[in-house]
Amino acid sequence: MYIEYYIIENLLINYIIISCTSILIKKHNDIKKKLAGALLGALYSVAYLYPALDILFTVPFKVIIMTIITLICFTYSSKREYIRILFVFYLVNIFISGSTYFIIYFTGIDHLKISFIIVCAYVSCELLKYIYRDIKMIRYIKDLRKTVTIKLLGQNYNCEALLDSGNLLKDPISNNDVVIVKSSVFKNLLPDILNYDYNDMDIIKIEEIIEKLDDEISNRVRLIPYKHANNNNSDIILGLKADYIEIDKQKIGNIVLGITNFNDEEYSAILNPNILSEV
Repeated sequence: MYIEYYIIENLLINYIIISCTSILIKKHNDIKKKLAGALLGALYSVAYLYPALDILFTVPFKVIIMTIITLICFTYSSKREYIRILFVFYLVNIFISGSTYFIIYFTGIDHLKISFIIVCAYVSCELLKYIYRDIKMIRYIKDLRKTVTIKLLGQNYNCEALLDSGNLLKDPISNNDVVIVKSSVFKNLLPDILNYDYNDMDIIKIEEIIEKLDDEISNRVRLIPYKHANNNNSDIILGLKADYIEIDKQKIGNIVLGITNFNDEEYSAILNPNILSEV
């Protein structure tokens, strides 16, 4: 029975590490690929239980296994991009392993308790996300405009986006970053609701809009509260959960699209700088 718990423990921890890497590099990857990589890591960890297989835990073999895992879990368009993915994967492994064992040592709790070690790995992942984000945000962003491809319900929508440091909106439930997008971008998908003033939304109007949407779209609706500068009153933006967005050939998941009617002929979307700084 012990070996079954051991495999489950390592499977979950490896999945957390792979998911954390995906979040840090803002790389959209399939859950099946993440599970495949996590399973390979879990099976590899079983060799720890057999002293005769110590050779598998020399540095060259560890590098080979981690390379195979990243090749399984992530897609890349160049050697430089793959090296970046591999570097972040190593960073996440080192940070989560080190911080997890520190927490175990500091608390004195038996590290064989599966639930506790998984919680430690998850907490370490969350901490690393904040540290990594702050480091990346220090970097000076030169290009203020990007061509963005939005994937929503299997369809692609291309638009020019402006980087705006004033857009730090997040979905309060999922904490996903929000990209502000003109409603006209989705005129083929949402032809019946383009006449609404999305800059002046309230619960009643949003309920009217939801009633006109089919179930597949309405299930993606999010309500994003925000405040104008010098105004204490809270307003609401209608949001739609995207499949993902693509910037500079990088697929970025966990994005909410904030639908508005802002007037500008040169761009159709406003990017949260947290998104662009990770591309």
